[in-house]
Amino acid sequence: MHVAGIIPIANFKSDFRVDYPECLLPVDAGFSMIQKAVFECAIAGCQTIWIVANDDLAPIVRQQVGEWVYDPVYYSRPFANFPSSQQKEIPIYYAPVHPKDRDRIDSYGWSALYGMHSAYIVSSRISNWVVPEKYYVAFPYGAHNIYLLRQHRDLIRDPKKNFYVSHESKTVRDGEYLSFTMFPKDFKLCRTHVKKATTREHYPPAAGEQYPSKKIPLKDRWSGRYFGFEEVFKLYDISGSHKFETDWYHNIGNWDGYRTFLGSENFIKKPADVLTRPHIHGKISYNNQEGENT
Repeated sequence: MHVAGIIPIANFKSDFRVDYPECLLPVDAGFSMIQKAVFECAIAGCQTIWIVANDDLAPIVRQQVGEWVYDPVYYSRPFANFPSSQQKEIPIYYAPVHPKDRDRIDSYGWSALYGMHSAYIVSSRISNWVVPEKYYVAFPYGAHNIYLLRQHRDLIRDPKKNFYVSHESKTVRDGEYLSFTMFPKDFKLCRTHVKKATTREHYPPAAGEQYPSKKIPLKDRWSGRYFGFEEVFKLYDISGSHKFETDWYHNIGNWDGYRTFLGSENFIKKPADVLTRPHIHGKISYNNQEGENT
């Protein structure tokens, strides 16, 4: 089953007041928030990883994350005669939010939905055989014990039920940065709801009018750009899904939460360097003047 990992970065707002993307802040020495999210997708069993970042952030993130990552489960198998022959590479793609959605419905939750849309559109144009059948959303700004997800791979890939992480009965539907899965039908419900719930530029046509004529005040237009997770994932039904109650969790998407996490006894240990360093595909040398490979 093709499970696509979705990591939203675009349109995230915080109070860190730093001159670089907040997702580059460390959770361990040499291990940043975005690297944590990528490793979480890999250990959860995702076959592809899609990072939703606009053109202003994508080049910076790409330098730290790269273009592919090893599947940690298959990197070093103890009983394999030739471990390198069993290693699996997970490709990483970068998808910007469509310009028509920016400053309209481009909330942080919408970035996750648009990542699913991009994964579907790109994959379907390649082949129907590689279209994602399920999506796993991992947030850089939620800290929990990601290593425990290894034992829940089968539940994450369940073709009939969703999977979500919970802490003290709170989930992503409560505005927390806790991971979860979605089927295409769930994604379509949430996307349709956001588009219907957001305000537009005009009020509905008055009685006797064929077209709307009265404009909504500027500050009240396109309310979807301010939607929180509670509204974006309002129709996401988790009843009957597989639940993973994590033993600890910290919201590190704000300064107070990030400081509390660093001062707590909870710890996310950096994996082996080979599993986190950026891997770049080699470029084919080409001579433009002669038009031949060199």
